[in-house]
Amino acid sequence: MAEKKRKKRKHFSKLMQKKLVGSFALVLFVLLGLNLRIVYITAKNGDNYAKQVLSQKQYDSRTIPYKRGEIQDRNGNVFAKSEKVYNVILDCVAVNGGDEEEQAKLKEQEIDYIEPTIDALVKTLGLDEAELRSMITDPSTSGSRYQVLKKGISLEEKQTFEDYTEIDSEKEYTKTDLARRRCVQGVWFEEDYVRDYPLKTLASNVIGVGSNSGGASGLESYYTDVLDGTDGREFGYLDENSDLQRTIVEPTNGNTIVSTLDINIQQVVEKYIAEFDAEYGKDAEDGKGAKNIGVIVGNPQNGEIYAMASNHGFDLTDPDDLSDKYTDAELKSMTEEEKSDALNEKWYNYCVSESFEPGSTFKPIVVASALEMGAITTDATYVCDGGEFVTDTEIKCDNIYGHGNETLSDVIKNSCNDAMMQIGMKMQITPFLKYQRLFNFGSRTGIDLPNESTGVLYDRDSMHEVELATNTFGQTFTSTMIQEYAAFNAVVNGGYYYEPHMVKQILDDNGGVVKNINPVLLRQPVSTKNADFVLSAMEQTVLDGTGKKARVPGYRVAGKTGTAEKINPETGTRWEGKYLVSFIGCAPVDDPQLTVYVVVDEPNVENQETGGYSMIISRKIMMEVLPYLNIPQTEEITDELLQELELTREDVENGRNAALIKEKSETTETDEYGNVISSGTTAETDEYGNVISSGTTSGSTSSATGTTDAQTSQTDAYGNVISGSDSTTQGTTDDEGSTFHSNIPAPLQSQDSGDGVSTQDWITNEKLGIDENNNSY
Repeated sequence: MAEKKRKKRKHFSKLMQKKLVGSFALVLFVLLGLNLRIVYITAKNGDNYAKQVLSQKQYDSRTIPYKRGEIQDRNGNVFAKSEKVYNVILDCVAVNGGDEEEQAKLKEQEIDYIEPTIDALVKTLGLDEAELRSMITDPSTSGSRYQVLKKGISLEEKQTFEDYTEIDSEKEYTKTDLARRRCVQGVWFEEDYVRDYPLKTLASNVIGVGSNSGGASGLESYYTDVLDGTDGREFGYLDENSDLQRTIVEPTNGNTIVSTLDINIQQVVEKYIAEFDAEYGKDAEDGKGAKNIGVIVGNPQNGEIYAMASNHGFDLTDPDDLSDKYTDAELKSMTEEEKSDALNEKWYNYCVSESFEPGSTFKPIVVASALEMGAITTDATYVCDGGEFVTDTEIKCDNIYGHGNETLSDVIKNSCNDAMMQIGMKMQITPFLKYQRLFNFGSRTGIDLPNESTGVLYDRDSMHEVELATNTFGQTFTSTMIQEYAAFNAVVNGGYYYEPHMVKQILDDNGGVVKNINPVLLRQPVSTKNADFVLSAMEQTVLDGTGKKARVPGYRVAGKTGTAEKINPETGTRWEGKYLVSFIGCAPVDDPQLTVYVVVDEPNVENQETGGYSMIISRKIMMEVLPYLNIPQTEEITDELLQELELTREDVENGRNAALIKEKSETTETDEYGNVISSGTTAETDEYGNVISSGTTSGSTSSATGTTDAQTSQTDAYGNVISGSDSTTQGTTDDEGSTFHSNIPAPLQSQDSGDGVSTQDWITNEKLGIDENNNSY
């Protein structure tokens, strides 16, 4: 009997084992399904799930915004910065007293959170009482824990609310006041940043429009990846003991860019643009003295831009305001696309985005090119009889009666179209086009600003003798101001084409040097000998030619005028009475340290082609900027010159004094090479004058000589940069390590000297689209 019982228990044990195995398998299957469901929720419904958890007060997280970097001028003065502000957030659940059970307890105790909270928000922050009450009680929002009440309040406004509601243990309160303060619930402040522009309109087209999350135009847009940082995050949760645990991942703030701009020079430029508008815009509907005015000022020795402006600046603190151009009715009827187009037009940078016929300012580039290729010589002479017949077309000189016999220097001084056409015929079409490309016409210069235009050139198939003739004096092709400016500098600085640039240094959030951006020498299109000849001829242009009004008392100035009759876009013919007048010049002639380029497009006067408006603006700018840059006078100031320019010695002294009172900002300390020194410490430099940061050597921006990092940049015998890895231009490398820059029609090669270097060593035929016989393909 006992034996039977044992067998029965053994049989029961096996049965139970089978049941347990089955149950365990079922549990595993359920757990697997649950796990898959969790994965699905996380992947597909993570946000909703997180909100459920947050509403249960088990877990929360918040973004800690980064601070976008500053934009400074070359002396540390701030153009753009990010200021901390606060968004006012309301937790409607907390204001309503929590869940139903908690609300019931509060009701029993006759405690109300709604009225004290509304009262505090209305009295301290000026919020609308009705809107607050609706948000708290409306079923669609009463269950929300995150409602934005107001964005971007200041620290002072936040402090006002906190003073009204917080309880200080060291202070005494009345019973009523204490109860009121305790019953303000559900209000908290979220940190944020807004973009601030202390100088408002200054350099607005260059600085551009930005926010703490990116840029829409100008430097704000071009360097947005440098200026941006990375948001941080704060995580909070309740552990199994209901203790609050928090983890913080700190944000990484953006870097600061130090521009090549100088606030004082920028102010000088904009002052004289505004003066012109005020004088000649009295009768104009828009109050402008010309349809467009553009000015670029910079250093011809290294490509740095000191100032860039137009007469279409805007207030960076209110960039979306279009009320100055459109009525309320027009704005209301606009589509979003139309508004976007209108804003882009407002933020437009005339100096880099607008292309036009450069006119006679192009002539020095043609003469230098013709000398370089050997088509002409410096002792060549010409006869101007008022025009040329090119095939069957008569093209007249500006002086229809003719300039007579001219030397090559006279051709530039007199701005003779007849002689320029003769020079063009000697050059021939293919070499002419080649040198246009060598001076970067038809390509972007690579300046670190967005929306740079390329202009429009002929190619070998579309250019014929007539087009060649008109191209020689700057007509029937288009270029931008920055193209003409950079090409002119390549003539006056000894033949070196530098990439124009707007930023010289990048700093981290603590002011430490991240990167020094070196000047980039792209090529030498002409020899120093030929460049110097043209420079000398342009000095004669200012002394005794078409550029007399550009003379600056005390300084030798070289330059070239331009007067281009515009084309009517509707008819395709020359627009009688519509002119674009310009002047580009440099000083001092013996060692050019300053280039000024002024364009006045359709001045609001009866005779647009006369008056020398661009020359006068250039002269006024130079009279202030040359002393400001501590460039010594190069000649005596004579009463005869002052009388001819209708100036007094007091005018000259006022210009000098205006420059002297513009002291450089002391907010940022710089070393002798112009590089920012972080944290007020003395910068350590290597033997080449480059700032050493964190044990590494970064190339310093040059002053006038183009000195750069010996490790990253190759220099010629004159200390000019041939190429450098710190260039802001994006480039790729070939198998031999030569750098190919986008927008540049050739690989960079090293040069041996400043004179007589074959341009074929710098630019390949393949990049120019011609074969070894100079025929296009």
